[in-house]
Amino acid sequence: MTTNERRRLNPFLRKPIWACIAEEDQQLSNEENSYFQDDSPNEEHVRPICDNRSSVSIQTSLPKRHLTLFDLVSICVGGTIGSGIFVLNGLIAHSYAGPAVFLSWIISGFAALLSGCCYAELSGRIPSTGSSYAYAFVALGELPAFLAAGMLSLEFLLSGSAVARSWGDKVVEWARVQLSASDRVIHLLQPGYNVNPMACLVSILATILVTMGIKESKIVTDFFTWIKVSLVLFMTIGGYLLFNADNVTPIIPPEFGVSGVLHGAMSSFFGYLGFDAVCCVAGEAINAERNVPLSIMITLGFVTSLYVSASLALVGMQNYTEISSESGYPVAFHANGVEWASQLTAAGEVITLPVVVLVSLVMQPRLQHALAKDGLLPPMFGDVDSNGNPRKGALFAGVVMTVFATVLPFEHLDDFISAGILVAFTMTNCSLIIMRRQSPESNPSLLGKLLARFNILSFATCLILSHGLHVIAGYVVSALLGVLSIHTVVTMWQQCPQSSSFGGTTTNKAKSEDDKNYFTTPFVPAIPCLGIFVNYILVCRLSFFGIGLVMLYTLLLVLSYFIYGANHSVGRREGWTRRQYSSIGVLDESNSLELNGFSIHAIT
Repeated sequence: MTTNERRRLNPFLRKPIWACIAEEDQQLSNEENSYFQDDSPNEEHVRPICDNRSSVSIQTSLPKRHLTLFDLVSICVGGTIGSGIFVLNGLIAHSYAGPAVFLSWIISGFAALLSGCCYAELSGRIPSTGSSYAYAFVALGELPAFLAAGMLSLEFLLSGSAVARSWGDKVVEWARVQLSASDRVIHLLQPGYNVNPMACLVSILATILVTMGIKESKIVTDFFTWIKVSLVLFMTIGGYLLFNADNVTPIIPPEFGVSGVLHGAMSSFFGYLGFDAVCCVAGEAINAERNVPLSIMITLGFVTSLYVSASLALVGMQNYTEISSESGYPVAFHANGVEWASQLTAAGEVITLPVVVLVSLVMQPRLQHALAKDGLLPPMFGDVDSNGNPRKGALFAGVVMTVFATVLPFEHLDDFISAGILVAFTMTNCSLIIMRRQSPESNPSLLGKLLARFNILSFATCLILSHGLHVIAGYVVSALLGVLSIHTVVTMWQQCPQSSSFGGTTTNKAKSEDDKNYFTTPFVPAIPCLGIFVNYILVCRLSFFGIGLVMLYTLLLVLSYFIYGANHSVGRREGWTRRQYSSIGVLDESNSLELNGFSIHAIT
């Protein structure tokens, strides 16, 4: 029995055939690009795809691709830059790293780049709606993909609700401090009983925009994203004009040391969460296999430059011991006697932060749509209007977000959300390894075993590093586990050769001929494994309460999958070889597609 035949018998490991045709109009000026969607068979729209062993029937749908590279970068930047740059810079400078806060951002930017490279390659190779869900579906299987989707919902739905509530609190503070609002107005904005009217308002407005369609949402996203970037540039330039070299001496304060810089890097990493949001709209992107990965890499480079520059400006304006941990830039401008800049900065955050809520709400219904098309959510979530907009799913997500943002306190849920997002990052990194490396024919399960071993060893190492170094034994055990983790990666590199084609089987070729057409992550599996290790370090730095909530949430996801998803799964009902999934492969000039070791030809 060959490796491919084994995979055909086990849908939890990898689907035997994943094929969806992406047709790009090379003349982008008319924006008539289209993509193919999976749906229930309809003979008037069926286009068979066959090879000598199996056939797949695919319904075609032709919504326009309309998101340009500028739109994608705006979504990426808008979803990444939030209150983090306004709050984290002050917190890290005051409490962890002092003037060396810029080093913390550089370190965390490198850590984000490790997972960002994996997202960039997978988003180009599989430019489909669903982000980590689509990648895990192809590489890991249906149940792991469902778990990845659940973790992404924490990032899009719950995190978006938290941002909306944070914005509502900032509006109250802004009105109280900057506008000197009366007690009656403050009571209206903050009536008590955990009710946040302003969070409710911003969530409702975001829902209205999203139900109107992504074309309308992208205009608002583009506008407010670049207003926010302009605000950050204003703060940075203003800080340099008020720069005092005495404030940055010494660079690393003795009371913090290198460990403080590393602690600041762990905290600042969360300022990068959100760059992966663009992967959920890849199905609506022009030239997606090029523009989506390019937008991810541009965003990470651009955002890192902003964070580093802005952090230097802040510590140059004011001594780190006096920097506010909650409102760094307004307080720093106020301390330098530039009151108008202080008020403008405070108002700017209130004005621009809602774009994060909007970006989160744009992504969630598209994730729901991908799940529904594979039968893992009710069909309602797969419905789209004439413009390809999942209106019902957007309305559902908007109502849920509005309720959560209005009445749910998030003080104890931040670690829960962060841990879930990092799990999704880890699953994406694992997916890239599965698609790029191949078990030897003599041991077809070796790659999976080595990857599982590395995850267990890495998590155990990070857990001991974070909580078990108060005794000598902790150092010894963590060092031993670390060495075993490195040995596992080396074994993976040596014994699991690179696939000749992405997701395909191993031949004498060392590299696919078409790799030059895609972004390719270097040093696989080393880079993805290093990204996994960094993710686990961050997870283990979170509270046990947050980690426990993620475990409980994972159990609930598994139960819901077997209660509904497993019984309604399209693949289980109709057979894995009769359907296509969220993944997209691009036809070559001969209308053929090499996927997962199968040569698939389109019959026109």
